[in-house]
Amino acid sequence: MKKILLTTVLSLMMCIGVYAQDYLNAPKANEKELGTLSAKECWHNCENNSKRDVGHFNGTKLNWYTTLLETAEQKYPGKTVDIRNLEVGKYYNNAYGGLYCGPATGKVVWVMSKEDIANEFNKTLSQALNKALRNVHEGSRLAIDQVTVISSMDRGEFKDQLIDILLDKGYKIVAKDYLERLYEEQQAQQSGIYNESTTVKADNFSAVGYYINVKVTETSLRVQVVNVSTGEYEGNATVNF
Repeated sequence: MKKILLTTVLSLMMCIGVYAQDYLNAPKANEKELGTLSAKECWHNCENNSKRDVGHFNGTKLNWYTTLLETAEQKYPGKTVDIRNLEVGKYYNNAYGGLYCGPATGKVVWVMSKEDIANEFNKTLSQALNKALRNVHEGSRLAIDQVTVISSMDRGEFKDQLIDILLDKGYKIVAKDYLERLYEEQQAQQSGIYNESTTVKADNFSAVGYYINVKVTETSLRVQVVNVSTGEYEGNATVNF
């Protein structure tokens, strides 16, 4: 029983130790960099002055981490923040005769929940659409043409999300198959075989307006806007995550 308890305690201590060292590592996939903090004044005496390797000063880096984290929490209220890539220098203070640690720098990251990630992605998508559609008047008719997403995303759900955002921005969304039927009817008219009651007029396609192409990669989101009548690119925007 004692052996099992000891093993459990040791395992827990190892987990805590690994977790506590996260501030020395690079940001994780669910963490967004917000900026860098730098502390110019050193106020913690190194635990062991005989060791010149900063990595051996147990506790000192943890003190600097705590200090930077408190500052980050004040600077970015409302966000769950943490410190990554912590770096602590060293210098010898002649006045006090000891080796001191400092200054320290670290990256501030936002540890994002699934909801945070979804909201940030929506903002990025909206930003890319605003840039790509800056020359397209509100109320214009758009059709979703090509949508490419990464393997972890559901293409259908993303397309629905895209349509919702475009509708909220005041655009009218036309099903692509409707445009294809218009094109087929127009081709039939040009061949002399068509139904007069369903004649496609020359301005029907210009009334529809534009195709939207969207491509999502691991690092960026690209939106292209194509004029249906001319086939020309009306807008193109890429936003990096």
